[in-house]
Amino acid sequence: MKRADECEYEDRRQKSRTQKLKEKLAMLEDRIKELEGTEQTTSGDASSSHSGSPDTLELRGTNTLDDVDQNQISLNNAWPATSAEPSSNSSSSSLLSASGSPFASAMGMVWGDTSGGSEQAFEISPFTGMSSSMFPDMPHWDPSTPLPFENKKILLELFIAHRHQCWFFSDTTRLDILSNGESIVGVPEPHPALMNALYLLACHFSRSPYFSELESTFLTRALREITVALDNQDRLVDVVQASSLLAIYFYANSRILEGYCHSFSAARLAVGLGLHQIQFTDLDRPSSSSSAERSSPTGVMNLTATGSPSSIASSPPKDHSELRERISTFWQVFMVDRCWSVANGLPVALPDGEHHQGRIKTPWPDAALDDVVTTAGVFDPLGNPVYMPSLKAKAAALYERTFRLSSSVQPNWAELAATSNALQRFLTSLPLFLGFEPWRNQAPFLDVELLTIHTVVNVCTIHINKNNLEMENLQAANYVLTLIRQLGQTDYEWLDPLISACWMTVAKLYLQILSLSGSAVANALPVFSVDQELDVLVDAMKTLSAFFPLAGEHARRIEQERALILSSI
Repeated sequence: MKRADECEYEDRRQKSRTQKLKEKLAMLEDRIKELEGTEQTTSGDASSSHSGSPDTLELRGTNTLDDVDQNQISLNNAWPATSAEPSSNSSSSSLLSASGSPFASAMGMVWGDTSGGSEQAFEISPFTGMSSSMFPDMPHWDPSTPLPFENKKILLELFIAHRHQCWFFSDTTRLDILSNGESIVGVPEPHPALMNALYLLACHFSRSPYFSELESTFLTRALREITVALDNQDRLVDVVQASSLLAIYFYANSRILEGYCHSFSAARLAVGLGLHQIQFTDLDRPSSSSSAERSSPTGVMNLTATGSPSSIASSPPKDHSELRERISTFWQVFMVDRCWSVANGLPVALPDGEHHQGRIKTPWPDAALDDVVTTAGVFDPLGNPVYMPSLKAKAAALYERTFRLSSSVQPNWAELAATSNALQRFLTSLPLFLGFEPWRNQAPFLDVELLTIHTVVNVCTIHINKNNLEMENLQAANYVLTLIRQLGQTDYEWLDPLISACWMTVAKLYLQILSLSGSAVANALPVFSVDQELDVLVDAMKTLSAFFPLAGEHARRIEQERALILSSI
């Protein structure tokens, strides 16, 4: 409120003895690694092929938590092979490794030898973090000063690599410009609220103690900047994105109420700005008579529908890029609201279309509106390339609709039949999931986005048949288990945190079967078989919990319910 001189802050939190011991252990491990690195430099092995590569940083250390041999970790310039890959015109050099993340400490993380010879694999313990001492060129940051360019660059690259897990499908041109330390006239700089939200999630994805310590700083800054932006009505679309990202951060860390608060705020602000009713006008549509061209317009859109002005004053999009940004922002809000509200049994914030002012009219995400479209060679059954953000948005809509109908005391049978038909059509149009893709040279080694979509859609099948144990439900559950079994340890880091909630739904189905021991359905699946399937789900959740604590909470609840059921059988 521009009265900073009247504010005083005091951090009253005290570090626990366990936290202090962990910090001391990390410091000692860093020191050991520094000494071992010096010893290796003076030894005869210093003439190895890696020493002459300017793009490779070698780190040698001993894992103090597991009895393993010394690990050699090679970090090279590589982007993760995901469909959310940044544009190829970015000239910034990345610190991303062969596993896809510069600071990843995933379970069993495999890092490849980049010397060009025979490939070797090395593993990292999930408890071994990387600190600032491993990056001598990265300055220590005092939060009372501006964020150094080196830190900013690494955090932006980290977020861009993981943005598909946040449903952030906006154009990354502005972020690429910032990571290169450049500025272009006409390209607006993102609001500090959005930037701090990006840095916050980048710190979370880094799995680095050095950056993890900064999470609270960026969280505090993001919350403060959102308040300032709302007070000044400054770049409110960026504020909507920032609130959505904060919601995902809180949800993934099992802070449900805080996540719901920010998701609700983002949804209501998006509606207030009219982002849910972006429409083409007749004058703005392409003049071509081709139906294909009409379905993929590239002209300027109106921000709001005719007769439904936004309740918050806002200027129309200045250009094509700003238009695309607003459409992407709305669908990000839509997916966060629909999916995470269902996952936690909470009411959705976006209107359901009961009134014309609340009806969603914004077009689906369209590849024609994206300057740089990466489909990663994914095609539908008819051989047409697919646009992943559009598939995700449609899957989110079905996820919420099927859950709502199945939870209704008196469901609308006509709507239920229509939704079931829509689900079947969507299933038949989905690209085939190929599993392990040997041509990928870095994690993830399969299409994690397509895996998530297939998981969500099969959970929709379980939703729509919730009140009766149809064989279709069992087939959907078994398919989800098949997907889980195809995951490698290095793939979990790249999974959407929502997938844990989907696994929870499948686990509840198996728990229901377990509780009906002796029934016809239960006889088709013996207790030991159901128990094995539950073991697969719980183990997957525990592995995912190394990156998203919410998954650990889900695993704990499933184990408790299973123990209670087994004790009564």
